[in-house]
Amino acid sequence: MGEGYEPLDTIRASYNLRASVTVAPILFHEESRNLFEQDKNAISLTAWACVVYSMVPYLGILFLPLAFAVGGAGYIVSLRQPHLGGRRLAMICVVLSVVILGIQLLLWWLLYIIPQLDS
Repeated sequence: MGEGYEPLDTIRASYNLRASVTVAPILFHEESRNLFEQDKNAISLTAWACVVYSMVPYLGILFLPLAFAVGGAGYIVSLRQPHLGGRRLAMICVVLSVVILGIQLLLWWLLYIIPQLDS
């Protein structure tokens, strides 16, 4: 809270601290990391978006071939241009697209088989 914040004066007065001003020192660590570092491989990020869209039940099966193909392309790009990164994300997208394909096929099979169980 800044010094110009008037309720702060009331809080300080309640603790008999009206006259004292405490400012916490700001400590900088010389070896800081970028917490928001992102992959520059746009193809891998596109594959991740396709994987996320493929998780929609039933309609997501339309995005699975695209997720698999774009994930493979992202992996190839990451091999040719390693400075872009995204190799791990591309492989995760390829593996998840296969897993989600199995789940989507199960859902489509249930959609077919459940009406037949009634008769």
